[in-house]
Amino acid sequence: MKIRLALLITLCFAAVSVNAQQLKPVSIEDIMGLDMLGAVTPDAKGGVILQITTWDGGERFLRDLWYLAPSGEMSQLTFGGTGGGSHALSPDGKSLAFYGKRNGVDGIHVLPLSGGEARTLMALPVYADNLRWAANGIFFTAPVFPDCAADFKCTTDRHEQVAKGTSALVYEELYYRPWNTWADGTHNGLFLLNVGDNSVKAIAVGKFDVPPIPFGGPEDYDVSKDGKVVVYAAKKVDDPWISTNDDIFEVVDGVERNLTAANLASDRAPRLSPDGSKIAFASQAIPGFESDRIRLKILDRKTGDVITIADSINNWILGFQWLPDGKSLVVLTEEEGHLPLYKVEAKKGGSATRLGGRYVYKSPVVTADGKSVLATRQTMLDPPDLYKIDLKTGKETRLTNLNREKLAGLELPKVEEIRWEGTVIDGKAQPVHGFLVVPPQASKATPLPLVVFIHGGPQGSFLNSYHPRWNPLPFAAQGFVVALPNPTGSTGYGQDYVNNISRHWGDRPYEDIMNMVEVLSERPEIDGTKVCAMGGSYGGYMANWMEAKAGERFKCLVSHAGPSDLAAKYGTTDELWFPEWEIGGTPWDVPQEFKKWSPVTYAKDFKTPMLIIHGANDFRVSLEQAQIMFQTLRRVGVKSKLVVFPDEDHFINRPVNRRFWYHTIEDWLRTHLK
Repeated sequence: MKIRLALLITLCFAAVSVNAQQLKPVSIEDIMGLDMLGAVTPDAKGGVILQITTWDGGERFLRDLWYLAPSGEMSQLTFGGTGGGSHALSPDGKSLAFYGKRNGVDGIHVLPLSGGEARTLMALPVYADNLRWAANGIFFTAPVFPDCAADFKCTTDRHEQVAKGTSALVYEELYYRPWNTWADGTHNGLFLLNVGDNSVKAIAVGKFDVPPIPFGGPEDYDVSKDGKVVVYAAKKVDDPWISTNDDIFEVVDGVERNLTAANLASDRAPRLSPDGSKIAFASQAIPGFESDRIRLKILDRKTGDVITIADSINNWILGFQWLPDGKSLVVLTEEEGHLPLYKVEAKKGGSATRLGGRYVYKSPVVTADGKSVLATRQTMLDPPDLYKIDLKTGKETRLTNLNREKLAGLELPKVEEIRWEGTVIDGKAQPVHGFLVVPPQASKATPLPLVVFIHGGPQGSFLNSYHPRWNPLPFAAQGFVVALPNPTGSTGYGQDYVNNISRHWGDRPYEDIMNMVEVLSERPEIDGTKVCAMGGSYGGYMANWMEAKAGERFKCLVSHAGPSDLAAKYGTTDELWFPEWEIGGTPWDVPQEFKKWSPVTYAKDFKTPMLIIHGANDFRVSLEQAQIMFQTLRRVGVKSKLVVFPDEDHFINRPVNRRFWYHTIEDWLRTHLK
């Protein structure tokens, strides 16, 4: 008996040792190779359509649709990564419409969920997106020349004709380089495809975009169940480069009216109530301020009266869905690096009840019976999976575990929330919050270097989520403790915290981060003498600012898409309302402010080795910002390296480029921190 027990203990210990030895450090290839869950669409029978993105090591990410049956069994609906884009379930729940390539044909296809092959409903020579299916029609958006309207061949013929002539681009108005493309005269229009006779008609087409560019999506329009009422968001102004005035428009029997003309700030994401009598929408109050508080409002279609609900939530409302009874909504908001769900009453002063735990929820959808909400849930250590939350009891049920086997072989760090005192405003030190990712080998005996991530926005935040690009896990696997602070200006900490960064780009958040560095440097498992900082967009700006202001506190810096000369940036960016609000005017009205907050102003103080990365198709923060910084650093004799991606924009999207981005930064950090 003793021999058997000893043998059992030995075997168990050996198994544990083997499992421990088999755990591997997380690489960017591991992150890219995970199955990433996106949109979820429930049917009336308890099943769910899942949009899942994968990577097989090839040149692009693959996105396909899957069906999760009520039994928990999963089956693949589309294949090859070309049919997993925009999709919509038929009203009877029997068919799925999707845009993609099928048998070599680009268009809108319909797949019977009971089995069988998809059929092409309509071949399209233009890209379709944002599908919705109501009654006997499929609504979608597509880029067209406004005068071509629903004649899609007219649009493609004109593109072909233009391609035969000069390559010259001629402009007389601004907003000629929105986000990552040169304006070519096309705009996103909203169309209706009749499922019966395959005819198409234009619902909203003109010199505006539905949804608004560059980040609008299916949430920016809605259709009544009978297909007779359409509401959509669009920016119909003469000066879109300086205005944030998106409005909500209603179309009934071809007659259109502006429902939010009285508000000169942004109104977005209209959602019709179940009986069609009301419209819930996201609204801001301050014109020209893109980071004003986003409130949830409800408009009575008959009277025109508007009320604000969920006002007790002092953070941005990021998404919402009506319950079937029309008396409440489930809303998504942001709090301290998490995205919680609330159930709110659809009346002024109504209650707001929190749902779920301290996680990042996304894509919330209320089930047809109104008893539950489906949503994806994630943390920094857990990629998105689907959960069902009972609206009465609050009980959460996990419905998928897409990456169980892949995660089981990885050595994961510890993630903790951290708090410290930051900048002083009105005589009071401000509380600051963030996250710390600590490798398992970090200890007092083996303190590790510190890498500081800095987020963009600046009105954004680091979430406790599985970010596909700025993911700290591969860096922690290289032996670095990674800090992710949410300094002044970050969202999720009340609107005052957001507001406090405007006209203060280089002082308040800088002081928050530098205070954090000193606090963390006192921890025994961190080597505070070896610190690097890296950021993208505004985070890149902050890295540039640290180059100017931090002396030799950092061993190295990484600036991705970071502004360096704010006056020059004003002359090349696409959206002018942003710098005019954030800096306080134009470069000719307040030249001293643009100079004061520009890192290159302090070039004589540059000392820290810097890696600079930029996408050439980034028209929000144009390439010249990287060139200015690199040229200045080299001219004053500071070690620096410039990496340019000719085929990328503000983000690094292609798999081969994303891998190069990570490995280049990892090499830079190892060079300066080891």
